[in-house]
Amino acid sequence: MATQEQPSPGAGAARPRRPRVLVAASGSVAAIKFEILCRSLAEWADVRAVATASSLHFIDRESFPSGVALLTDADEWSTWRRIGDEVLHIELRKWADAMLIAPLSANTLAKVGNTVNS
Repeated sequence: MATQEQPSPGAGAARPRRPRVLVAASGSVAAIKFEILCRSLAEWADVRAVATASSLHFIDRESFPSGVALLTDADEWSTWRRIGDEVLHIELRKWADAMLIAPLSANTLAKVGNTVNS
């Protein structure tokens, strides 16, 4: 995990920035708790959320925390038109200090495991 910026000595020292956490939901019925998880994390961290199409069946977008961006597959290429434009997953990688996949369905866990072992 990346370390937080430390304030320099002196009277006008800036406060350290909050950790940046990217939270991802896979398509499990447990995604019904995703909004609560994001809200809890947002109390102490800057949070951005990504959700699969399957997980959106269980996520109530209306009750999602206002300070947490909820991104989906549709957002992935919305800003990209030509070479040199930003690609969302790359920008999120640069932004985040840590990523949490919760809930993590057994299907997604198997896919991650097979990717690592191949």
